[in-house]
This record gives sequence, structure tokens and C-alpha cells, in this order.
Amino acid sequence: MEIVGSIVTKAAEYTISTIKNHVKYLCNHENQVRTLKNQVESLNDARERVQHSVDAAMGNGEEIEHDVDKWLTTVNKKISEEVEKVMQDEEKAKKKCFLGLCPSFWTRYKLSMEAEEEAKAVAELLKQGKFDKVSYRAAPQGIMVACVKGFETFESRTMVFNGIMEALKDASINIIGGCTGWVALARPR
Repeated sequence: MEIVGSIVTKAAEYTISTIKNHVKYLCNHENQVRTLKNQVESLNDARERVQHSVDAAMGNGEEIEHDVDKWLTTVNKKISEEVEKVMQDEEKAKKKCFLGLCPSFWTRYKLSMEAEEEAKAVAELLKQGKFDKVSYRAAPQGIMVACVKGFETFESRTMVFNGIMEALKDASINIIGGCTGWVALARPR
């Protein structure tokens, strides 16, 4: 008899928790939609911050990291889809059924479930959007040393040339200046 009682108790627990979750979707649909709207707004703010960094980097002639580009594309698509979809679904949820006497429970239930899922997806995009840096300095292209027959290289010029080439490879150097026999390098403070 105890076994039957424990089985019935477990079955009742699972049934009640499942029903409770479904009722939660019906009762909290406005909270779920509000949460989604807030998440989309936060995502839009994060996208703008990253886009400002990307614009500044591109203005400095830097290359944009692939994951940043990919994230921005995904976020732009998600934001445009979400805003339109939420507005449509909200209008559907406001409609009434049964001669206008009852709210449409099925529509509210679906809206609440979808809003919760989308809020999770948006939260994940927000986590992914925290970049340490959005760009990198591209390697200089087209720098070549001309070889001319009968040209005699001087050690001092070779040292200056090698110093300049090393400075060009160093991302922390902002300014390179020089004169015959010396090279000046400037790093940011």
C-alpha cells in the first residue's frame, strides 16, 4: 500500500508542477513581454556601443574582428525581427474570444512562452556582446625593399630601416618619425 501511495504522490507532484508552469504562462504574459522588451532595448544599447567602437576602429584603418561582425549581423536581424513580432503578437493577445467576453487564453499562452524563449535568446546575445576589443591593426601591405644593382647599403641606413620595419609591426606605437641616422618612436601613455 505504501508503494501505491508514493507513486500517486509523485505523479501528483509532477502533474501539479506541470500545470503550475502552464498557468504561469497564462497569468504572466504581460511580464514576459515586458521582460522581452527590456532585453531587446538592452541589446539595442549594446549594439550601439559596439557599433561606435567599430566605426572608430574603421576610421583608424583597423580591421574588424570576425566574431564582432558576425555578432552585429545577428543582433541587427534579431532586433528587427523581435520588434515587429512582439508588436503583432501583442495585438493578437489583446483580442477577445467568445463574443468578446473572454481573453484569448491560447494566444496569451503562446505569446508568453515565445516571449520567455526569445528573452533567453536575447540574454545570450547580450552575454556574447562583451568584447575586449573589436578590431586589430592590419599588417602593412605593399612595403617592399627595392634591390638595385650596384647599390651599396650603409649599416646606419639598414639599422634605421630595420627599426622602422619593427615599429610598423608593433601595435603599441602610434607615431614613427626619423631623420638621417635615427628613428623616434612614440607609445601612448
